[in-house]
Amino acid sequence: MNLSKPEVLLIAAVSMASTCLAQPKEPCFAFLLKGDVTAICEGKTTQITHRGDIENFAVSDASSALAYITSRITKNDGISAVAEYTATVVNLEAEDTKRVEDVEGVVSTCGGILPNHVGPRTSTRDLVTGEDLKMGPYVRFRCSADRRVVAGVTSDGAKKSDRSDLYEGVPPSTRIAAAEDVYIHYFNVSPDGSKVAWFNDERPLCVLSAPGQVQCVNHSATSDPVSINNSGEVLAATGTRQGCFYKTPYNFSPPRRGERANDECSGIGYWKAGLKSIVIIQSIGRNPQWISPQSAKLLNDWSRKAGNR
Repeated sequence: MNLSKPEVLLIAAVSMASTCLAQPKEPCFAFLLKGDVTAICEGKTTQITHRGDIENFAVSDASSALAYITSRITKNDGISAVAEYTATVVNLEAEDTKRVEDVEGVVSTCGGILPNHVGPRTSTRDLVTGEDLKMGPYVRFRCSADRRVVAGVTSDGAKKSDRSDLYEGVPPSTRIAAAEDVYIHYFNVSPDGSKVAWFNDERPLCVLSAPGQVQCVNHSATSDPVSINNSGEVLAATGTRQGCFYKTPYNFSPPRRGERANDECSGIGYWKAGLKSIVIIQSIGRNPQWISPQSAKLLNDWSRKAGNR
């Protein structure tokens, strides 16, 4: 598949930076496109799943695993609906699959994949290994792949007054950001623990790269967990100022004949310190995440074999 101009620009930018930062020459990342997981690596775009109903996903480089979320409506009285959520967890090396019920969101962190529920007090049980991670006194946290660096909040109540600031360290020792600046579901830590990224609906997208060194950028309608790599490069879903027709919150595209846009398109944005604004690298997409070339290959291999079953 031919690369779009934004992809070419991204690859060029990352390739130039990689000379100094010892990063791969080609960026690899995955994102949600029209209800399916899609990966871009080494100039190739691959549709990994073929369902059209995936609402959220995460890939763990350290655990060689993919988890994706689907739901089904169990009650609909015309006024409100009740949905049940299921996480499908795939061991990409062993190519076996398990399902975990009542998980409505996932995030790649701590060398695994953790639940990322919208409500307070999300579970801390790694969906890949089943291990219940405890990083007290945090109730919601992210950490480096080796779990030595931890950032999180000590309370995450429904009311803003019940939420804590974002801290780093166990026990919490460094205040990173004020509670009103952080969307508690969407902050993240780089795999090596050297960077922390956060945002909310009203505040900028920010990155902490060293003690006291915070850099931020304005954004538009960012949603879904932010992904930050060891070089401080950020991927985030962001509004594109273009109109889209939404079949579901996760399956949307520019309106075709007979359709009318019903909301702003969500695209994949790229940013790092020094850039004045977020660069749109995919005009349609949600839930972006950096992945390693090895994970991209495992995803591709699994997708091909799963399609033949």
